[in-house]
Amino acid sequence: MTNFVHCRGCGHQIHETAPTCPKCGAPQSVATQAPLATQAAAGSSPGPYGSIPWFRQRWALVCMFLVFPPAAVVIAWSGEIYYLVGTTIKTFPKSVKVMMTIMTALLLVALASDEEALQGFAGLGLVGFAIGLSLRK
Repeated sequence: MTNFVHCRGCGHQIHETAPTCPKCGAPQSVATQAPLATQAAAGSSPGPYGSIPWFRQRWALVCMFLVFPPAAVVIAWSGEIYYLVGTTIKTFPKSVKVMMTIMTALLLVALASDEEALQGFAGLGLVGFAIGLSLRK
């Protein structure tokens, strides 16, 4: 039976023995990837938070969402986003990714319109959602 793990760089599923990711070319560490796969399958944390790429961490997602929401949505849908709760590493559920997509679409529609009130409302909604992401436990 073959086991697949997530790439350390892009989150794409690759074979556990692959030395590099065929999608992004990121080097993979076979010795550390196998335990990560078994931990993820068991539902526990995927390893030390520092080993997760910076663009897969919550702080980076919140910053990207405030500066350029479409980029944050693309990164969120291309793999898991991790955050710490005490010493436990958790991932955002799919519902958060759906809400980010909806908020980004509403913001783009508001920016395309000439209504300043709608643009202000969309901007406040975006900031509120980013604050909610940063406070999520």
